[in-house]
Order: sequence, then C-alpha cells, then structure tokens
Amino acid sequence: MRILIVTTYGFDRAFPSRPEQLQARALVRRGHAVVAHEYRDTRYPGQTPRHEWLPGGVPVHRAPTYGFFAPEALLRLLVAERPALIHLHHLRSLLGFQTMVAARRLGIPTVLTVHGLLHDGDLVHDRERPLEASLRYENLLTTPGRLLGRLARGAHPRRAARNYLIHAPLLWADHVIALSHGERDLLAQIGVEPQRLSVLPNAVDLPVENDAQTDDDHATTGYRLSAIGYRLSSPMVLFIGQLVPRKGFDLLARAMPAVAQAVPAVRFVFVSHNRAGEAELRRLVAEGGVADRLELLGRVSEEEKLRLLRAAAVVVAPSRYEGFGIPLIEALLAGAPVVTTDVMACNEVIAHERTGLLTPYGDVAALAAAIVRLLRDRALAHALAETGRREVLARYGADRLAADLEALYGRLISKPR
Repeated sequence: MRILIVTTYGFDRAFPSRPEQLQARALVRRGHAVVAHEYRDTRYPGQTPRHEWLPGGVPVHRAPTYGFFAPEALLRLLVAERPALIHLHHLRSLLGFQTMVAARRLGIPTVLTVHGLLHDGDLVHDRERPLEASLRYENLLTTPGRLLGRLARGAHPRRAARNYLIHAPLLWADHVIALSHGERDLLAQIGVEPQRLSVLPNAVDLPVENDAQTDDDHATTGYRLSAIGYRLSSPMVLFIGQLVPRKGFDLLARAMPAVAQAVPAVRFVFVSHNRAGEAELRRLVAEGGVADRLELLGRVSEEEKLRLLRAAAVVVAPSRYEGFGIPLIEALLAGAPVVTTDVMACNEVIAHERTGLLTPYGDVAALAAAIVRLLRDRALAHALAETGRREVLARYGADRLAADLEALYGRLISKPR
C-alpha cells in the first residue's frame, strides 16, 4: 500500500520520536511504501532541506506555502505520488485544505489525526488554560453556509476564511482519529459523525530494557547528571516540558516549598527547550525560598532525557491540558513514578493509584502532597511505576499502532468511492 503522510513539522530529523516518524517507520516495516509532505520553513534548520531520506526509508518532501496553497506539494500529489490513502496530521495545517480537496476529486480516502484539539484558538478562549472557560463550538466554520453567514454579519474576511480553511477538513475526512476518548467526545460535539471517529493513541519508541541497569549504565548516568550539576545523593523531582502555563510549571514551582519542607534533601530539575516562562519560574522559587534547589536545563538529547527519567524519584507533569501526554508515557516506560493532573488525556494515560497519582486541577497543596507521598513511600512509587511500564508496553508500541492503522486503511480503501 502506498501511503502519503501530510503534516506540519513532524519529520524534523532531530526529533525521531515524533508520532509521524514513528508511524511512518512502523508502516514501512510492515511492507508499505510511505511518502511524507510537510512545510519548508527556513527559520528552522530541520525544515530547510527540500528533499531528504529519513532513517527507515521514508522520503520527505518539504514545500513552501503561500497561505493555504503549496503548489509543489499539490503537483506531487496530482502527478508523482498518487497514493492509495492519505493520512493528515494536525488540524491547523496549511497543507490540509488543498490536500483534502485534491483527495476528494481523485477519490483517495483520507484519515485525519487531530493533535491537541484544545490548542485551537478558534475553539477556546485561552490556549494556555483551555479548560477554564466554555468551548466555542459555534465559532468553528466547518461549512460554506457558516462561512457566508459569518461574513454577512460583518466578520473580518481574512479571519473568517482562515477559520473555514482550517476546520472544513474535519467534515471532509473519511475518518478522524482522536488521541483520547475525551477528545473524541469533543469532536462529536463539533459535528464529526460517530461512525467516522475512533480513538488511537500516539506511539512512543524508547529503548526498552527488561533487566536492571548495569554498573556501566549507572556510571554513565552519574557522569551525565553530575555534568549538569545535579547531586545524585538527593532525590530528584523532574519536570520535562515547555515553560508555559499549559504545562503547569508555575504550579510545581509553588509546590516546591512544601515539598522541600517535608523532604529536606529534595532537588528539582526542570528541562525545557521553550524557556518563555523562565523569569516567572525563577521569581516563584525565589519567593518560596527554594531557588537553591532548582536546576534548569535547556534542550537535552533523547539519550540524556532517558537517563534523567531513570534517575528521577518522581516525574511531575502538572498540566492544565494535554492533547495526549507523551511525556507521561515516556516516564512510565523509563520506570519513573508519575504525578499529573486529573484532566483530559492525562487521566487516560494515568490511572490513579494504579499507574500513578492524579491531583485536582490547579490544586498546589494536593500536588505537593502527592509528590511528598511518593518521595516518602518508595514501595508505592516502585509499584506504580512497574504497573505503568507494563501498561505502556502493552498499549503504546509503534508496531501495534501501525497494525491498527493498517486495518483502518484497509477498510477505507475497500469502500466504494
């Protein structure tokens, strides 16, 4: 089967664990031919090459975009690629509208995976705190009638057109994939028919070791963590994520004094490639009197991330919203106990007191108490991590996802067009 994957920035060579790349490699292993289209954006080194082969035998073609039109990508689809099926990733994609129009005219079945529905500024009032206000379903322009009605009421033409070009593909795709059951319910509210909806999680592809780390592994871990100034004698609370409100870094910063008071030896390591909230983080820990317990790192390699996860006493993800929760799965796969928020997606990855601990939305005191509980009760922390790791291995492997996708593709291709 020849499959075209159309996405935004999913095939950056520097991030081989992104969902699109895992999907593509797994499908190739199952004997399918996969081609990828995405943006060409000269602002980012990983998006600069026009054409390249990625590991696993996946050719990637990057096209310049002019608004929602990318002539090169369209010509490739019409003349060169002609896949049996097209799988689009991300709703807010400049390539989505033209790809869907072409696919409908060519009779090619389409699948759309929506990543992080509540990142959509047309649907939510605040992308960083999307669950703190009602959703604006009526604001999404999914049909020409809605678009014309909005324009007739005096809407800004460019903004209204963009809204329509982003959201119309939701109703055109032959099948829409949600990453969580909560997201599936939201898509049904928007108007996607239940028979066109399914829930398939992203996959995670980290090295798996069934046995305990060797002495060499521990020595390497100790060397790397010492190199970033972390004292291995202290229990480490680890946060990996952007320093933005949606990830809840500020909630953990506010919880740090109570945790430090209960467990005096504790230290906190924050890892983030987006340090937009660094000044706020440093202000909060200084006000709490725990600035000396903070280690703030920038981007780390996949290997270093795995070492940090394995060395963590607790991994904390106090998110206000997650589209899926890959950091939670990575932590469990590495054998780390997890504390996160009882919100959409997080509470589907983590089952409270079975694979981790869930805390109420925005509750700093409860967050601190959960962290302290796992720092003090290491038997509980180990049991949660072990159960979580077994579930991750069973549910989130790339090959399992590829098999599920293959079955879905087969059903769509066999339907009369």
